[in-house]
Amino acid sequence: MKRGVRKFALLLSLFLLSAIVAGCISQKEATTPTSPSPTSSPTSPTQTQQKTVEVIVYGQWGGVEGQNFQNALKQYEKEHPNVKIKYVIQSKLRDAVLTELATGSPGFDIAILPWPALIKELGEKGQLEPLNSVVDAYKGEIMENLLEPVKSGNTYYGVPIKAWAKPGIWYNVHVFKNNNLEPPKTLDELKQVCDVLKSKGIQPMASGAADKWPLSDIFEAVLIRVGGPELHQKLMKHEVKWTDPQVVEAFKILSDLLKQGCYGDPKVAIGEKWEAQVARLGKGEVAMYFMGNWINLMLQKEGYKPGVDYDLIPFPEINPNVDFAIVAGGDWIIIPKNAPHKEAALELAKWFAGPEYQKIMVEQKGYLAPNLKVPKSAYDPVDAKIIDMMAKYTVVPDLDDNVPSGFQPVIWNKLFELWANPDNYKQIAQELEQAAQQYYKS
Repeated sequence: MKRGVRKFALLLSLFLLSAIVAGCISQKEATTPTSPSPTSSPTSPTQTQQKTVEVIVYGQWGGVEGQNFQNALKQYEKEHPNVKIKYVIQSKLRDAVLTELATGSPGFDIAILPWPALIKELGEKGQLEPLNSVVDAYKGEIMENLLEPVKSGNTYYGVPIKAWAKPGIWYNVHVFKNNNLEPPKTLDELKQVCDVLKSKGIQPMASGAADKWPLSDIFEAVLIRVGGPELHQKLMKHEVKWTDPQVVEAFKILSDLLKQGCYGDPKVAIGEKWEAQVARLGKGEVAMYFMGNWINLMLQKEGYKPGVDYDLIPFPEINPNVDFAIVAGGDWIIIPKNAPHKEAALELAKWFAGPEYQKIMVEQKGYLAPNLKVPKSAYDPVDAKIIDMMAKYTVVPDLDDNVPSGFQPVIWNKLFELWANPDNYKQIAQELEQAAQQYYKS
């Protein structure tokens, strides 16, 4: 009997010991983290433990364009849950970027700049990250004429993510149809159309003269039609004088149009703000308006339909013996050499430069894509026409944006004087030449 009790006690002890050991092993397995499988997907638990990165983007896009940009950024954040993008609108973008780069510790990761010459200069100073890897990711897909201005040697210091153009005259389709008019193809036809519209009590053309800068765009359009892209480029570099006979001819043509009343009463015209003329064009209060492609979006926001309520034509021909060209440019992204989150910034830069982002922006209207892989179907009829024009004709940079910076407001002011006093065009050309000699020497 005693032997049986001892045997039972021994078995019970062994059972309890086994249970304790098994429990310890089980507890150890439960508390020891498992190593990730080599085939773990990007959405495995290890990724969710990554720290969220906030990429800071500086720019000056506001209003509708700024909201459209924010909409696009949400798509990137959705696809990259560990990245948050903070868009900071800088009213003095140039000053903010230059000041922060000078400190060596910039507070932004990406900036969107419209000044290619400045980008190239900053890159050559060693303040910007080379972006060859971004350009190489889209070889042959990005508009070459927008890449070259930010290239130094074999290094790209910026990448274009938006294109803009000043392609011609926007006109109210209904005004022309109701008055049995065809869009003018030559300067003489333009003058005839102006006379008909005046007789009907309709202002033929708007200028936005009160803001001054739109006048340089009109002048450049006339200059190109007089002497072609070669004259435009030579004047921009001051390789010809502002008193050159062809340049003076451009001033005289504008003087004649003003005196004919093509821009309405000069005393009224000099007080016209450029944005207000967009609504007047849509309503038919003014029939034509030379302006950049961005008014396409503005007109659509007012409820007007491209190709139905308004359309676009090149500035009418003046000299049939010269090539046509359109003024165009863009906005480029840069990354500082000491960007706070350089790797994340480079990944975002690749997305900005690609067709996915640019297609989102194009479909929201008023945006032209430098990436040629964005399908034509993404554009409305008028923007598609502009893209075709940029592919077909010579593209030249904005003259007043590429002269010595202090000379730009001088051009604006002198053209404003022309609008106020058209008879004074010869003296205005002489005064511009005197100023140009000073600014180009310095």
